[in-house]
Amino acid sequence: MRMLNLFAPVAFLAAGVLAQTSAESVLAQIPACTQECGVKVLVPAQCALTDLANCLCTNTTLQSTFALCVVASCDVANQAKSSTLLQTEICKDAPKESRSAEIIRDVIIISAFTFVIIGLRFYSRALVTSQLWWDDWTIALAAVIMIPMTIIPIYNATRGFGKHFWDVPPQNLEILEKLYYISQILYVVVQALAKFSILFLFLRVFPTDRFRLVVKIAIAWMICHTLAFGMVVSFQCVPVKSVWDHSIKGKCTNSQAFVYAAAGFSIFEDFVIMLLPIWELKDLSLNTKKKIALMFLFALGSFACITSMIRLKYLVAYGTSVDVTYGAVDVILWSVLEDYVAVICASLMCLRPLIVRVFPSLFPTSVNESKNTQSQGWGQARNSKLASKLGVGSRGYELKSEDGEGKERLGDGIRVQKAWATKTSSAAGDEASDACL
Repeated sequence: MRMLNLFAPVAFLAAGVLAQTSAESVLAQIPACTQECGVKVLVPAQCALTDLANCLCTNTTLQSTFALCVVASCDVANQAKSSTLLQTEICKDAPKESRSAEIIRDVIIISAFTFVIIGLRFYSRALVTSQLWWDDWTIALAAVIMIPMTIIPIYNATRGFGKHFWDVPPQNLEILEKLYYISQILYVVVQALAKFSILFLFLRVFPTDRFRLVVKIAIAWMICHTLAFGMVVSFQCVPVKSVWDHSIKGKCTNSQAFVYAAAGFSIFEDFVIMLLPIWELKDLSLNTKKKIALMFLFALGSFACITSMIRLKYLVAYGTSVDVTYGAVDVILWSVLEDYVAVICASLMCLRPLIVRVFPSLFPTSVNESKNTQSQGWGQARNSKLASKLGVGSRGYELKSEDGEGKERLGDGIRVQKAWATKTSSAAGDEASDACL
């Protein structure tokens, strides 16, 4: 009776093969481990002997169950034999879902746009200074890391990522999982660099010691967060090789709990970075319209939190999926989009010099310069210095303090005399000049 049960799925498979393929040929190719899965999965499904192709090949739930059994029961070589027989013979004419082309298209579009914005950022900086600061270097490093981050999903799509895992050649699964592991590490690094760039920009622009201390604390937090999460991602399984080699029994962390925590921390950090400049800008001697314009400018850098929230939705859905190569498509796309949008927003904050140069009519200004000398206390000195760093001056020069970091060193009782140029503008956007100036 046991032998009859073993050969029952063989009869099912043979019945579904095209006429030119002999039953003997099919029997000779079916691995024993696949026969066992046929007994466990196909027999209870009550597939008709003459209609196995329609019963199995059009039922994604049944295919998933059968494929999971084969993966668990067979080695890679036997998995490959079973997959080849199933997809090239039995399910040859059945439609196969694939999002591989969508992955390639979307990644190329978003990466092309991002690299253009990064290039424009550095060209815009070159218009006002020949020096780069920490916020520029972090974006430059992010751009370098984004090259493999762009190549990996495109390459994976050509190797079957975007298809149901039972449609992916088994020999490709290991390289797909290995590259997916690498892309997780790259995601953490690029996301952190985009946030570091914005925080370094705050250090360069805002002069007050109190605010700079808060920003430095935020940077210290980001360093600890990046190292901690980077270590968890890198050693999510011990030994690490067990991440992609399932023949090795490894001990792995709760990946779902980790990705939820990582997404939550990322959204929290985006909101903190968005709110940080408000404290400093609210005391600036500008009218409400100018303050709102500046707040919007600095908040630009944290708009990536919107993509983080959308990505979190797909993470929740992905957590219940066993069809990794197909179910993780949205997670991959939104992870790439989240990081790239963060870099774009951090770069958009520095494009105004270029926009003014290319479209001067959009920012009509009349400059009235007068030499004025006035004795200033702490509050006035801070407002004057911050206004200068924000670009409320007569020329587009790079403005920085003598120590190169924009620090204001005023002792008790010391008063500062400054000469300044008054600039009036009919456009709010010009009054709230770019923070990179």
